[in-house]
Amino acid sequence: MFSSSKAGHLTHIVSAAVLGQVVNNGLVPPDPSTVEKYGHLIIQALVAIVTIWATVRKAMQKPETVVKMPADALPLGTAGELAKGAGHGTAQ
Repeated sequence: MFSSSKAGHLTHIVSAAVLGQVVNNGLVPPDPSTVEKYGHLIIQALVAIVTIWATVRKAMQKPETVVKMPADALPLGTAGELAKGAGHGTAQ
C-alpha cells in the first residue's frame, strides 16, 4: 500500500487527506425535507411494484371452470317462485 519512495509517502498522505475531506463533507446529514421527499419516492416505488406484481399475478391465474347445468337441475320451486313473485307478501 505504501510506496518505498518519499514522493510515494507524500502522495499517499495528501490523497488520504483529500479523500478524508471529501468523505467528511459528503456525510453531512440531509435536511428533513430531503428525507421526506426520498421517503415518499420509496413508498411510491413500493406501491408501484406491489401493484404491478398483483396485476401480473392475476393475469397469469388460470380461469375458473364454469360448470353448465340445465335449469331442471335447480332445486324445485326456486325459479318458479321467483317468476310468480311468491314470497313478497302479495295477497291472492
